[in-house]
Amino acid sequence: MLPELFRRYTPELLITFFGLIFLIAAFGEIGGEAGAFLTSALDVALFVILALLVYLAGTRHPAYRWIAYLWLLLIVAALAAAAVGFGAIAILPEGVLETEEIDPETVDLAMAAQVALLLLGVFVAGLASLVGLSRRFRVWLAGYLPFDPDSLLHTVALVVILAMILIPPMPLLVTGVPPFLSEPFLDLLLESGDLLAETVTLNAYTLFWTLIGSFFIAGVFIRRTGRETLERLGLVRPTVKEVTFAVGAGLVLVAVFHFIDLALAMLVGALGLPVTDMEAVNLLFAGTLTLPGIIVASVAAGFGEEVSIRGLLQPRLGILLPALLFASLHAFQYSWDGLISVFLAGILFAYIRQYTNTTTSAITHTVYDLVLFSMMMVGISI
Repeated sequence: MLPELFRRYTPELLITFFGLIFLIAAFGEIGGEAGAFLTSALDVALFVILALLVYLAGTRHPAYRWIAYLWLLLIVAALAAAAVGFGAIAILPEGVLETEEIDPETVDLAMAAQVALLLLGVFVAGLASLVGLSRRFRVWLAGYLPFDPDSLLHTVALVVILAMILIPPMPLLVTGVPPFLSEPFLDLLLESGDLLAETVTLNAYTLFWTLIGSFFIAGVFIRRTGRETLERLGLVRPTVKEVTFAVGAGLVLVAVFHFIDLALAMLVGALGLPVTDMEAVNLLFAGTLTLPGIIVASVAAGFGEEVSIRGLLQPRLGILLPALLFASLHAFQYSWDGLISVFLAGILFAYIRQYTNTTTSAITHTVYDLVLFSMMMVGISI
């Protein structure tokens, strides 16, 4: 009786579970490993709750549809707020992060204009993402993708993806500096020894929650069995041939992108656009540059990003949109040359996933990152 009850109300129980995690992580004061573990679930919890609300809208009561739309708008607003917050770091006077106060005398007209432009850009990007709510747009998109224009799940997924493509690059577009590479942010990072020391565990926790979230968004225990979910995500036991191909492809991509990155840096610089400061990138990843750190970071990025982007999204939204999303997710840490490079890498990972499976693309991605991080660790310029 009890197992049957759990199966029947699995979506409600999961919403409650992830809702509690979100509330505790966002508003609780839990420190240590437990706090880091829960904080790593914040982003994932938002999207899992959205997917579960959509499922309930089709199986329980139509009111859940409007709750799902409201939650969708809250997610877009949260993305916008994060972009404004991190973007402001590169604009506001030095010392603001430490004091958490702004001295009006240190804010000049140019600085105020940049903040206003950042707010406007993020607002327009968020508003533009809502085009996904237009059925005409979705029908047009369905002409090119295996996308159901009448599916609520596909609709909310499209809006979220458009928001995550359009909003994160706005701070770079306005300030010319990726927020995570700005001097105030790097100074704060380097002063916080604990944060650098926790990088390895944070990457591991992020991987855990990303995989858990991808499985629940794909409908495990709700619309699909565990085996069906693995199939939907493209996760299989790789053959020896696939592993060999993935390792070789990862090594080849490192060599190829060495020259691609140099060419992109020259091209972007010639156009007068900001080029990624690799010394700042090395500082940003300083907490990762140990043997355990690079292994965990590479696996976390390789499997986490491939399962969530190529495994979960690509079968419904094709290659281009997920590749743009993949690039946009790096907009806080790379300038335009880096973003173009990540986009091109995403296209190649996407074709590997399309012609093999997600496991193979994840191994390729992991090997690629592992070599790059190893080069950074031994001081070889990338």
